[in-house]
Amino acid sequence: MKSASDSILRRIRAKQHGWVFTPKDFIDLATRNTIGTTLHRLVKKGLIRKLNHGLYDFPAKHPKLGTLAANPDAVARALAARSGDIIQPSGAQSANQLGLDTQVPAKPTYITSGNSTRKKIANYPITLNHSKFLTKTPLGINVVKVINALHHMGKNNITKDMIKKCSKILSKKDKSQLKKNLVQLPDWMIQFILKIIGN
Repeated sequence: MKSASDSILRRIRAKQHGWVFTPKDFIDLATRNTIGTTLHRLVKKGLIRKLNHGLYDFPAKHPKLGTLAANPDAVARALAARSGDIIQPSGAQSANQLGLDTQVPAKPTYITSGNSTRKKIANYPITLNHSKFLTKTPLGINVVKVINALHHMGKNNITKDMIKKCSKILSKKDKSQLKKNLVQLPDWMIQFILKIIGN
């Protein structure tokens, strides 16, 4: 019979290198005390790395560069899972990812349904800004990206080409979600959203 510690280790090894996690990821396998003791032991062995209080990663290694820094997106996802908040890339990152803006943000910033905060994790600043457009209502990832990208670009900088790109990215279900949530958006954005969803 496998011990709880063995089960925790097996779950970690089953994940890809670069996985960022919290003790909450093992709550179905053992007591909090056992999880804490096991993770502490694995940190000492060098199998996992402690990034911050209650935050760990299964570090990725490069043949020439050695152990790589934790991926900021993976850190943000782990923070979201721990707090129960929704976290997404910021408007600037979303605009870049959707091809609306060629500028790459110098430092990854995220938007959250929770409180704004700034954390230094493994010497890397992670900024979380509260967004009124990111509610607990389950919206598709691309819906949130489009809303925040448009908000970042601003009403005077949105072109026909951007509207086309946003329309192509969104599925029928995404467009239906946007239509149902128009009331939550600023007046200036609604005119662009209506063009995107084809109304």
